Amino acid sequence: MRSLRLLAPVAALLASTHLLAAPPAAAARPESLTPVIAAVKRQFASKSGVRFTAKSVERLVGIVTTSTSSGAYRLTASGVSASDVTEVDEEGRRFRLRTVGRASYTQDDRYDPLPKGKKWRARGYSPNYQWKDDLVDGINLGFLALAAAQDHSATDGGTVEGTPCTLLRGTVTVAGLGTTQPGVRFSTEEGGFTGGTISWRLWVGPDRLPRRFHAVITWDNAPEEKDDGFDYIKQNKIYRDWGAGFTITHPPGKSVAPDNW
Repeated sequence: MRSLRLLAPVAALLASTHLLAAPPAAAARPESLTPVIAAVKRQFASKSGVRFTAKSVERLVGIVTTSTSSGAYRLTASGVSASDVTEVDEEGRRFRLRTVGRASYTQDDRYDPLPKGKKWRARGYSPNYQWKDDLVDGINLGFLALAAAQDHSATDGGTVEGTPCTLLRGTVTVAGLGTTQPGVRFSTEEGGFTGGTISWRLWVGPDRLPRRFHAVITWDNAPEEKDDGFDYIKQNKIYRDWGAGFTITHPPGKSVAPDNW
């Protein structure tokens, strides 16, 4: 399970990014992230949904581990309104996180056995479990704004699950990196966290919507400190079913155990 470390939000960065209109449909490919951001914003504004599968490789305290995850996000103009994500580690143990509005619920085979008759653990509203604008993700507007503000390039990206794609790529340097259950978070402000670099690649379809996201996140630890915490995390994420009309709801109350923290 990811360590729970919080970083400062990057709403100011997102708010300061000016979005231009998307290029005409005849354009062969976007040459920047601007039309991608506009396309993603339209999905959020239309209260769309998207599903994904992902793989993560991380080196923590000198040990390399791999996990896979799958799930779905419901979107609103203000962000992710609901999510349901299941992560499976190398030993087959599952961690499931469901968020609905400000409420969070977990199922944890690894560290939190539930009382008899209960299927979920209530977590209330905790930033440790919520989607935020500082999450490193190919559909997170906060991260896309950060990436758009720095140098990046565009080339032919081949196909992703049969969809012809443009590949955009770049590297950003951030003042702070940390992890919470939804993933790696970044900060552009100095605040006592170790900074690092994020080398990213984003495959987008003809509609400018992300189809695949790959990132290598590296902490700026001194050589003698690389085994003391996170060294790197590699992420590969596939997005599919943009606009899917599913719902994510609170678990039945009788199946939920109270928070034990």
